[in-house]
Amino acid sequence: MILYHPRLGTELGEFGIDLPLRDDRSHQVFELIQKSFPDLSEFPFEELKEVGEEDLARVHSESFLERWHDEDAFLFEMERTYDCSLTMEAHHRPLKELRQSIMDQVAATYTALTLSLEKGICSYLGGGMHHARREFGSGFCPVNDIVIALRKAQAEGLIKKAVVIDVDAHQGDGTAEITKGDDSITTFSLHMKKGWPIDCDELPNVLSDFDFGISRGEEDRYLSILTDGLKELETMSFDAAIIVAGADPYEHDELLSASALKLSKEQMLARDMTLYKWCQERNLPQTWLMAGGYGEEVPAIYAQFLLKVLHLMG
Repeated sequence: MILYHPRLGTELGEFGIDLPLRDDRSHQVFELIQKSFPDLSEFPFEELKEVGEEDLARVHSESFLERWHDEDAFLFEMERTYDCSLTMEAHHRPLKELRQSIMDQVAATYTALTLSLEKGICSYLGGGMHHARREFGSGFCPVNDIVIALRKAQAEGLIKKAVVIDVDAHQGDGTAEITKGDDSITTFSLHMKKGWPIDCDELPNVLSDFDFGISRGEEDRYLSILTDGLKELETMSFDAAIIVAGADPYEHDELLSASALKLSKEQMLARDMTLYKWCQERNLPQTWLMAGGYGEEVPAIYAQFLLKVLHLMG
């Protein structure tokens, strides 16, 4: 199942945030899929599961939540998270709407997780804010929707144990930091060996439970490293998997900080199908999130995988 609605797009440019992340990438992916599956419809926005303050509090600190609700502090948080300077003159929409937009995206991640538990798989065309830490947002990720969704599902008795398989170009450091010492959530990250955190003095790295770094020029080993890494999870049991399927390892991604990993379009599809089949073989419900993916050519990367799965499902 694909979870998409136009109101769940990033639309960061309307808030004065200038990134190479296409505001319409979710829409572009949806349109590409609709060409082959014209009956594919938008998810009813009103059917999103509600995510509230208590759900944020399971993941983020009290001081973070205080700043989250303070207008001036929220502006500072967004400047740090998106690594830019925001001015009121640049805003086409008030920042309080950005806060609600972020919460809607978190609700979509949680909704996608619940749908995957019912149907076996759900891909939300958004989400994957894996750099957000307990005390602050980071790396274009204002809150950690991944852990919020998992801990909410745990609190509601839907799951006990989960695995986060992160194949974004950058290590899932925020998810690793928040869940450190939490045996109910296992973190797995396959990423560029160097390149994140960008400034280790400012943002010390935190290891995932299973970390695999790929050096520049090792792209031909990527799939074998992924396959061997997944074998380390085989003795463990999980109730759900979240796949943080960033498209930024793609060779034509436009984000400079992802340039140390350059996979072909074919390698990207092989990566995603490897993960899809690994979950399928274990009857493990899988929730797919977009995470990083920048520039004009990345919508085709997300679409090729989803089209393949839809064709397999008939």
